[in-house]
Amino acid sequence: MSGRSRLTLLAIAPVLGLLSGSALATSPGKNGKLAFRRYLNSDHTWGAVFVANPDGSAARQITHPPTLVSDVKPDWSPNGRRIAFLRSAVNGCGAGCETGEIDVVSSDGSAVTRLAYDPPGKGCTKNEQPAGGVCRGFPAWSPDGTRLVFDCGGAICVMNQDGSNVRRLPQDAAGVEDHDPQWSPNGRRIAFGRGLGDQRAIYLMNSDGSNPRRVTPWSLRGGQPDWSPDGKRLVFYSNRDGPTYVSANLYTIRPDGTHLTQLTRVHGGRVQHLSATFSPDGKWIAFSRTPGSGSAGNADVFVMRADGTHVRNVTRSSAWDSGVDWGPRS
Repeated sequence: MSGRSRLTLLAIAPVLGLLSGSALATSPGKNGKLAFRRYLNSDHTWGAVFVANPDGSAARQITHPPTLVSDVKPDWSPNGRRIAFLRSAVNGCGAGCETGEIDVVSSDGSAVTRLAYDPPGKGCTKNEQPAGGVCRGFPAWSPDGTRLVFDCGGAICVMNQDGSNVRRLPQDAAGVEDHDPQWSPNGRRIAFGRGLGDQRAIYLMNSDGSNPRRVTPWSLRGGQPDWSPDGKRLVFYSNRDGPTYVSANLYTIRPDGTHLTQLTRVHGGRVQHLSATFSPDGKWIAFSRTPGSGSAGNADVFVMRADGTHVRNVTRSSAWDSGVDWGPRS
């Protein structure tokens, strides 16, 4: 599936939430709040960024997009004062013309700022065709808070935290789709998902785009990696873009590809684990899972110990909650 198609499905397809919630890089420190995406309507074309305490209390809406606009994929800045996110608009560049821009908001919901966006009339796709702009996604902060990395039309781009100096990182192979980038805690490497035809895997590369190498086996169809705060593990989910009758599970693996560990064990497709994020102290993992507690089977946010034990429901909402990122205490 192309980057353009993935972004279009994110905005318009109710079923995409089965395997699309994103989790982003975790900064080391004391555990703060969770940020996540909550869909505000049943067809998942309208969504906002929410924050809550790790026990689900004090849930609060941070962004307030208009209808047919979804704010998704939140990522806390290293100091816990800002949240970067993707704003996807079904009609952002005209009827049926979708846009995807990278924005940032203060943790109190003020000062929404556009960072990477297309000029008027251009966007990601229109009627499944290119619309002259860029299909963006998955913003993630560098560990020093000075830069952001994000999807850019099947490749990985880096920009300054104010949106300046956008640079596309080189790719080592033709026909690949790179996505889900996450900076390592020391800033030297980037973990990302790679698609090659129908195959999916987690890769690592240097922060300048050099020396990419595969970490997970193709058979797992790995997606959306997140680093542990000490840089010694990656958590990811399996079955990205895979068949719906196969349940997605969560795994950890070392950056050198050793010590692959399965954390969740479901099968048959009814239960699907979405992307996951380490807590800043590295002891916990937050993730989304469907079905949740609501009657419609929408996803909820959960937390568990980093070894996969002591799973507990956090949000218990009738809405669809996913794309969780665990922020540091500011």
